[in-house]
Amino acid sequence: MDTLRAAVKGCSTGPQLVAALENAAELANGPIPALVAAVIGEAKGGGAAVADGSAAPAPPAAAVAAAAPTERKSLEDALCVVEGLMFLSPRGKQVLALYPDCLLVRTPKADLAVPWGAIMHVAIIDSIPGDTKGKVLLYLHIDSGAKVMNGKTPLHAVVIQTTAEAQLDVAHPQGAAGQRLQGPAPVVLCQALGAVPGGPAPACFISPDPQFFQSAAKAAGVKAHVKARDGFLYPLPSALCFLEAPQLFLPHAAIASLELMRAGGASATFDLVVHLKQNGAKPVEFGMIGRGEVGAIEDYINKCRLAVGAEASSGGEEEEEEAVGWGNGEEAAAEVEEDSDDPEDEDWAVSSGSDEEEEGEGSEEEEQQQAGEGAQQAASGSSKRKREESEAGEEDEDEDDDDDDDEDEISDEESGSDEEGSVELVSEDDFSTGQLRSMIASEGGSSGAGRPKRQRT
Repeated sequence: MDTLRAAVKGCSTGPQLVAALENAAELANGPIPALVAAVIGEAKGGGAAVADGSAAPAPPAAAVAAAAPTERKSLEDALCVVEGLMFLSPRGKQVLALYPDCLLVRTPKADLAVPWGAIMHVAIIDSIPGDTKGKVLLYLHIDSGAKVMNGKTPLHAVVIQTTAEAQLDVAHPQGAAGQRLQGPAPVVLCQALGAVPGGPAPACFISPDPQFFQSAAKAAGVKAHVKARDGFLYPLPSALCFLEAPQLFLPHAAIASLELMRAGGASATFDLVVHLKQNGAKPVEFGMIGRGEVGAIEDYINKCRLAVGAEASSGGEEEEEEAVGWGNGEEAAAEVEEDSDDPEDEDWAVSSGSDEEEEGEGSEEEEQQQAGEGAQQAASGSSKRKREESEAGEEDEDEDDDDDDDEDEISDEESGSDEEGSVELVSEDDFSTGQLRSMIASEGGSSGAGRPKRQRT
């Protein structure tokens, strides 16, 4: 602080600066006072003076380094430079420079250097939905482990926007002096990237393929939403790519399974949920896709052999057969319900543990039931004949009045049964003992030989 006081002596604002620094103890004990004294000394010429007239000590090197701006790479050392390119990430018109060790994007504020080893894929996106200007997007997918920063924000992708008609003329990154790359901008950019020694390998380049996916409008992508932001989802042969913001690139190798939500309902849209293999990774949802794209998305999933469901299926062929065996679930349920309740079907069984003893008991019960039915039929037929004889006037005058009343009552009931075409079973208590015996005896021959007859005592 003594050096600073001597340097600002005679300045009208010098005492205010010293007082402000003394109030901030951390600044007063740091390199700031010495740095300020050096600046004042340089402004006066000949360095800063101290109280004894000697030159002020040089400021700490760390303070000078912190104050100095970050040095930028020289574009003259680049293998190839393309100026005035439109970028979607980082957004704006920037300069693209290709160096032996990295790809550099020069913005007005900083240079963003991406090592070649951090570039995992280069996607060339054309056939953009709703586009009439022939736009082409180059998506450079950056490995998150590389930790490339755009200021304080991680940079996950470099996205270049151009058109199929735009022309470029740039130096060949690996050619002899004077050799140039010329032609449509998307083609030249891909050639330049692939020509850099140590740059992206040919297998890293990927583009939409109509054999894998084509929307209902014959485009390479479909409109979708990621949370509240809309963009386009591009199903590529080996990855899912979402543009324009946020930029997402999901290789098939990182996908555990896919889910189509609300695809079978009455909604005008559906959602595609992507479950990732990485532990703890949250599912990525592409929402509000038009219902007309369900078929195209399902074909894409089948062609790429991607798993479907909340979790990757491990049941193999058995689960697949179970899923497609019946087709319509409602029809299957109805058919199974009808089949299970029909005792005439071959696969219907009353009991699974029947034996010969149970069959014998069942046959005895059946014979007893048949014997009872024979007696009832005999009683019914006999009462019918008695009714007919009563109506014809052939009734015996020696019968009791009570018996006559019983027969008349029985005749009325049997008459109603005959009109309806059915046989009315009458209780044996409605007859006298003599009548019942005579009726059973008279019907003995017609009721079948060998059938048991019940007698009343």
